[in-house]
Amino acid sequence: MYFKSILVSLPSVYAILCVLGCGFFAGIIVAAEVQSATFSNVLRADFRHRPPEMVLDERTNTMTSPLKDILEEAAAKVGYRVEWSARPFARSIHELRVGTVDIVPRTIRDEEREAFVRFLGPIGTQTRDILFLVKAGEEAKIKSYEDLYQLTVGVKRGTVYFERFNTDPALRKIESTDDENMARMFIMGRFDTMVVLDRAAIENAFKQLGYDRFSYADYRQSNRIEHYFGMSRNSTHAAIFDELNRALLDMAASGRVKQIYQAYGLAAEVE
Repeated sequence: MYFKSILVSLPSVYAILCVLGCGFFAGIIVAAEVQSATFSNVLRADFRHRPPEMVLDERTNTMTSPLKDILEEAAAKVGYRVEWSARPFARSIHELRVGTVDIVPRTIRDEEREAFVRFLGPIGTQTRDILFLVKAGEEAKIKSYEDLYQLTVGVKRGTVYFERFNTDPALRKIESTDDENMARMFIMGRFDTMVVLDRAAIENAFKQLGYDRFSYADYRQSNRIEHYFGMSRNSTHAAIFDELNRALLDMAASGRVKQIYQAYGLAAEVE
């Protein structure tokens, strides 16, 4: 009788185990779907120290920037969030090429990059001179573009300056990866002059190194820069380009971009 009772109860036990098992696996599937959905709604973006618009505190990995705020706000409008990583700009350009990063702020538009980058924006424009940094007292060393042919010129790898300079094979250019390395190389005499697109950034690098014996050459090149975010053509989120671009352009047109810049005291950095 006892054995018969056990046999009768086995189907019930089996049914309970099936229910529990199905519930367990269903939970795993749901969790996986949630995790997948969360991952699919994340844009990977690179950040670099480029004051005053992008400031990176390497001790705390704190990233402060109106561009960061603008992209995060636009991404939220289309149901995405942004995960940031600190990278040298030259590496970011490589990552845009292969698609291991989705978006890089302040990517200057040019024909070569069009092959692997789509450009979000522009969210504004800026007119500034491209300068040539020299040792203090040597300002007259460069009075015209032609004077550059007699000198070695430090350039930042991956940076676009102006058309004639970018494509001139006769110039003797020496590459560096970032502002700090550029400053160190100048101090050590590795090149005669340095082309400067971001004056505040290079002056900050010299300040950190305790060096102030530099000036700017008489020759300078006026340049109009449009503010774009570069999005990799190989991004897994390429399908949202148009929607994200509309969100950014709407923010620019409504004055929201200007408002964010003003909150950082940087209204003059964007027109």
